[in-house]
Amino acid sequence: MHSHQTYREAARAKGVPEHAIDLALSLALPQAELSPAHADTGVPVGRYGGLPALPEGVEWDSGLDLVATVDCAALPADACDLALPRDGHLLFFASRTDPDGFALLDDSRSVIHVPAGTPTTERPVPDDEEHFPALESRPLYARTFPCLPDTADDAVLPHPEVRRLFDEYRLQDHDQRLPQWDDTLHLGGYAYSPQDPPIMGSSPEDEKGGWALLAQAQLDMPDDPDFTACVFWIIQRDELAAGNFAAAGLVSISYH
Repeated sequence: MHSHQTYREAARAKGVPEHAIDLALSLALPQAELSPAHADTGVPVGRYGGLPALPEGVEWDSGLDLVATVDCAALPADACDLALPRDGHLLFFASRTDPDGFALLDDSRSVIHVPAGTPTTERPVPDDEEHFPALESRPLYARTFPCLPDTADDAVLPHPEVRRLFDEYRLQDHDQRLPQWDDTLHLGGYAYSPQDPPIMGSSPEDEKGGWALLAQAQLDMPDDPDFTACVFWIIQRDELAAGNFAAAGLVSISYH
């Protein structure tokens, strides 16, 4: 959404009662949208696509393409709802092949944190059949927007009264801002998904604090040009607090 106030005004115009609007806004989370489209108003925070700069001994995982490199020091501390590193760079990798439905890749090295001051070398695209040409390199600029869950999100589903209000008043539909997707990375917030979003919540059996959404993007699929890959980088909250990005998982779905 553009702001809490614009959401409130739009929902009021549709006859949504104040208590339901207050509930929806209480669930809003800040999400950083990193996009070339924000060059005039955003903060420069990194690069979309291009080639990865990696330390010696850190391998470029087979089959994954570099999606974005984020300069953690340039990212405003309140840009999203996550406690991300305050220095160095975060590199996000993903597959641009059809996952044939829902796929979760854990221990994939899909997220790499390179601490500040670490010597790195820009790596060429591996000369194999598993990699496509690098995505076009474009500068990323960050803006932060509040975002809401939808009815299939785990912020809503486990709570009967919350679910009832979302269903009755279609609370997610009054968020009238359309997110950017072209050459864009979203950090934190809630998942945008053409299908049910990946489940992020914790359960009593979960010893690592539940899953958090690190980032998401939508990518063209060179082998299937009529399809789009929706990729979500997720991590358990205790692993995030420890800075263990090797524990991040990559969730991928595709849609027509």
